[in-house]
Amino acid sequence: MRMPPLVVAALVVCALLLEAPNHAWRADPGCVWVLMSVPRGDVAAQAARIRAIVAAAFQLLEERGLDGFSMRSLATELGVFPATLYWHIGDRSQLLGLVEYRWIEELQLPPDDAPWREWMLELGRRYRAHCLAHPNVARLATLERARNVESLSIPDVIVGRLESLGFDDELVLAFNAVIGAVRGFVLLELAPRSEPDSADVLEADLRSLDPERFPHITRHFDKLADQALSLRWSNGVESPLNDSFDFLMSLLIDGLLARSKKPGR
Repeated sequence: MRMPPLVVAALVVCALLLEAPNHAWRADPGCVWVLMSVPRGDVAAQAARIRAIVAAAFQLLEERGLDGFSMRSLATELGVFPATLYWHIGDRSQLLGLVEYRWIEELQLPPDDAPWREWMLELGRRYRAHCLAHPNVARLATLERARNVESLSIPDVIVGRLESLGFDDELVLAFNAVIGAVRGFVLLELAPRSEPDSADVLEADLRSLDPERFPHITRHFDKLADQALSLRWSNGVESPLNDSFDFLMSLLIDGLLARSKKPGR
């Protein structure tokens, strides 16, 4: 019988922690691993501790979400004391930063030689697909500013692409438009229901809207039902809004190209 990934990670960590460490890997404020003292033991084993803890944290976030995650709950799952996690990882913010980095480093950028429009559209699609595959970790990356500068690699590439269009004085405005539009849409698309089993109740409430109070929505309800972001009883994992996202990206890209100083790209 195949063991769940979280159990495997727990066994790895517990086995490694049986060795008394002669040194420790710690994270600096930028989440770059530095060796605190000269090792006498196995450096690979120390690195394996870190990887196993991050893998377990990733799995726990996927299963329980950000609200159900804590250093104590992770320590309990791994069968260690919370102090062990703080020693090897640092604080909660540093750990979440490492989880975010593990998530974002799996996202593949479009080819460098792709035309500007196709590159930006494909990046948005890939980012959103990655979010739909890991919704709870995606919410973490969007809602909580974890201590992690390594995840800035993709924003850095976006800044470069905007710069190639000639954005200078409006560079920050264009960058915020891209990040805000894409992340904001995905966050709303993935918004969980307040009660997991309340879809039927919410659908019934929306279908019984008073036409006198909401004349425009009720007139177009058949088109808007469970498709408009404010009128959803499903979330993006269950019922993704692919056409709406592509429409948003087209508007965004067209607007950026219209304002750029090199519109022919």
